[in-house]
Amino acid sequence: MIEVDNMYVDLRTDSIGQSITLLPASPKWNSEKHRLKIHLMDLLKTHNYERMAGTRQQFRMMGGIGFSYLYNVPERKRGRFKPFAGQLIRMVYVDSAKNYLEISVGQVPIDQRGVSYRSLAPTTSAIEFDPRTVYL
Repeated sequence: MIEVDNMYVDLRTDSIGQSITLLPASPKWNSEKHRLKIHLMDLLKTHNYERMAGTRQQFRMMGGIGFSYLYNVPERKRGRFKPFAGQLIRMVYVDSAKNYLEISVGQVPIDQRGVSYRSLAPTTSAIEFDPRTVYL
C-alpha cells in the first residue's frame, strides 16, 4: 500500500512529465491522443521504467491514462517496491481494464517533487485522508 505521507505532486518539468501533460489536452481518444500515448510509452521504456499491475486502491490512482504522482519509497519497503527502497519514483497510469490497471514506475530526480499530498489535506478531516480527492 502507498502511504499518503510519501506521496508528492509531480511537477512534470522533465521530458516524461511534459509528455504526460500533453495527454489531457485532447478530451477524446482520437488518433492524435493515441500518438501521444505511444510517444509516452516509448519515453518510459527508454528511461527504463518498469510496469506493474494492480488495482486503483493499491496504487491510490484515479483519473485515466497519463495520470502521475511521485512516491518517496521508504527505506524498509517490501514487496514489489523493494527494488526502489529509498528512491523517489514517478508512478504513471498507463493502461487499464475492468478490474485492474497498469502503471509504469521509474526513479526521478528530487527537483521533480512538488508539495506533499498530506499538506493538501483539510485540517478538519476526522476520517482517513484520501489524497485522490485533491489530485492536481
